[in-house]
Amino acid sequence: MSTRTLALAALLCAACSSDDAPVATPTRQPSILFVSIDSLRADHVRCYGYPKETSPTLDALAASGVRFQTAVSTTSWTLPSHAAMFTGLYDSAHGVVDNGLALAENHVTLAESLKDAGYQTAGFFGGPYLHPIYGLSQGFDVYESCMTTIPADIDAMELRREVTKAVSPSHADITSPRTLERVTHWAERADARPFFAFVHLWDVHYDYIPPKEYVERFDPDYTGSLDARDYMGNPAIRPDMPARDLEHLLALYDGEIRFTDEHLGKIIEVLRKKAGGDENLLIVVTADHGEEFFEHAQRGHAMTLFEEVVRVPLIVSWPGHVANGRVVDELVRTIDVFPTLAAAAGARAPSYVQGRDLLAALAQPGAIPTEPALLELWMATYDFRALRTETIKVHSSETKGDLGGFRLDKDARELDPLKADFPNIKKALLRLHELAGQSTELRTKIGDPTEAIVQPWLQERLEQLGY
Repeated sequence: MSTRTLALAALLCAACSSDDAPVATPTRQPSILFVSIDSLRADHVRCYGYPKETSPTLDALAASGVRFQTAVSTTSWTLPSHAAMFTGLYDSAHGVVDNGLALAENHVTLAESLKDAGYQTAGFFGGPYLHPIYGLSQGFDVYESCMTTIPADIDAMELRREVTKAVSPSHADITSPRTLERVTHWAERADARPFFAFVHLWDVHYDYIPPKEYVERFDPDYTGSLDARDYMGNPAIRPDMPARDLEHLLALYDGEIRFTDEHLGKIIEVLRKKAGGDENLLIVVTADHGEEFFEHAQRGHAMTLFEEVVRVPLIVSWPGHVANGRVVDELVRTIDVFPTLAAAAGARAPSYVQGRDLLAALAQPGAIPTEPALLELWMATYDFRALRTETIKVHSSETKGDLGGFRLDKDARELDPLKADFPNIKKALLRLHELAGQSTELRTKIGDPTEAIVQPWLQERLEQLGY
């Protein structure tokens, strides 16, 4: 066991109060489960204050571990967000900001770091932007598609054609059962070494078509005709839609969350058994981005950087090693996952990683100073950046210039723009441009992304779908 991991054990043990369960020193590297739930906004998760019972599995993980109250993604869509989590870099540093780009091989990913530290590595994904053509499979011994729209035994050239056809059908795909099946199959055949399993759960992403019993759980009295199929092209889903239909739309979204949460619980059961018990399995659950329901006149995601699309859940559970039920209020970023898991595993993260190790925060809230979060959206016609701090967020655009900001401690929904002379807004904008410049410079040192092997008709179709 590494000196770093032993130091972690001592830190976490010292931090637990006498009211906590006894904390055992790890005798080996923990197995790790890292889960990304696509399109899950934090404020629809019960343990984050949502009144409906959408997330018993996530709630149980939070009760047995640490919940980060204010966690943000780097962007509002899937591909760059996962590239950021896998590299610990902001989007302008890893460079994978559009759907024609792929992560360059010279990046060191989380999976590569853990593999070098002796882990067996496996990834399972349910959506098209996690496909290997985008470079996100680096470091995985096993990397499996759980999309039901693409055959498992397809050859490389055919796969490049089929992934294009899969983008639109993927919105109506149901992948959680297949993901459970694939994870179970892998766990039955994996060896006895500690493992790193990455699981991308897709079903919360639109279209919202949960099984009937999940619809009835969240909206049993609805008598209307709203259907959330063909979500982005559905004329019934619009800013001025009837309030009762919008309520039902949210219920469909909640039903997808509960359906996904229940399958997550089953996946955790399988991997806990494989790891040899709770104390041997470190679990991190987050999301790549949230979702808009017309809070700012938009539906879906990948169009803005408002809180509803960048604020995500982040929960860390490691029974016996992390205190139960702890809440960390300080602002953290999804780019912090890589250095945190690397540290817990005794692995090495590159020195240039922009995320930071949160192990001290797991042990004691307030133990690390807060840092701002850089948010970016450079896909298609969008060219937005934002800087989020504990209390304010400022927005900027390459073509439109600085767009002002919001005081999040007083205006969490970002509905009342600050005046240009508001204290600290100029300072925040300067910091935004400084951090963006540093990230861009870092990309030139690490290397630009490569072109994804995506046909022109895929590019056109993705843009038609709003990506």
